[in-house]
Formats: sequence, C-alpha cells, structure tokens
Amino acid sequence: MVPDVADLLLRGPIWLSVVAWTAAECVRLAARQTGGRERTARSLWTAGVVLAFLHVALAFHIRHAWSQASALAETARQTEELLGFGFGDGLYANYAFLVVWAADALWWWWRPASFSTRPPALDTAIRLFLLFIFVNGTIVFGRGPVRILGVVAVVTQGIAWYRGRVARQG
Repeated sequence: MVPDVADLLLRGPIWLSVVAWTAAECVRLAARQTGGRERTARSLWTAGVVLAFLHVALAFHIRHAWSQASALAETARQTEELLGFGFGDGLYANYAFLVVWAADALWWWWRPASFSTRPPALDTAIRLFLLFIFVNGTIVFGRGPVRILGVVAVVTQGIAWYRGRVARQG
C-alpha cells in the first residue's frame, strides 16, 4: 500500500521528530562525557519538539478539520481497537507531552547552566515521560515502518542511557 501525499505530510514530521529526539539524546549523553556538542544536542532537541508540534497541527488540519471532538473520538476509537475500551482522554497526554518537551527545550536555551545542573531526578522524570509517549505513539499504537523506527529509537536510547550511566559511574 503506497501512502498518499496527505499521509506522508502527516507522518513525516513525527518520524523526523523521533529521529531528532533519539539523536539529541545520543549527542547529549556523549557531550556529557567528552564536553562539547551541547549546542548540537540542544538544536536537535528543539527540532524534535518543533516537528512534533507540526505533526499535531497537520493532524488537526488534515484529519480533524481543527475539531477537538473529532480528535478525541479518533483517539477513543484507536484505544478501543487496541485495548478493548474507548478512552479519548489519552489525547491530553499528548498535549502534556508537547508542553513538557517545549518547556524543556526553552529551559535548555534560556538557562543552559541551570538546565545542565538541574536535579537528576527531574531530568530522568522528563525523559521517562517523553519515552513513555514515544513508545505509545510509535510502538503500541504505531503500525508498519513507524513501529520499526520506534523500536530502533527506544533500543538506541536504552544503549545511550546505559552507556551514559556507566561512564558517570566509571
């Protein structure tokens, strides 16, 4: 099945967002060990969230005619199809995802020193929340190529986080 232009327009930005998120985390963790390249990581991080916002805007435009009710109904339909019960309010978790990621990117640009010295528990909580949403969006609810991309991204993240943790302890 060949995707149409609207489908590619809709999915392309979120696929690129997943790649940017993964690359940002890998570069960020490497930069902690070697010093430097933090600006690259921050730029990738920001590109990822901008692409995620673009995906949402395109989804509302292409699929939902800017209707919140339509987006909630579609979220409920997909949840029922997958889990056996309809729950549209998961859409609000996606909104929280965008807000958290955008706030994190803004913090990193406006107060980089504060960002880099923030409590590790906060840093971990933010990254785990983003991971949770990406896993759900790409692996749990995703189909086809995005599911493969999600698995590769999560495995890559896991390896990078593990290597970063080992380096800090070593």
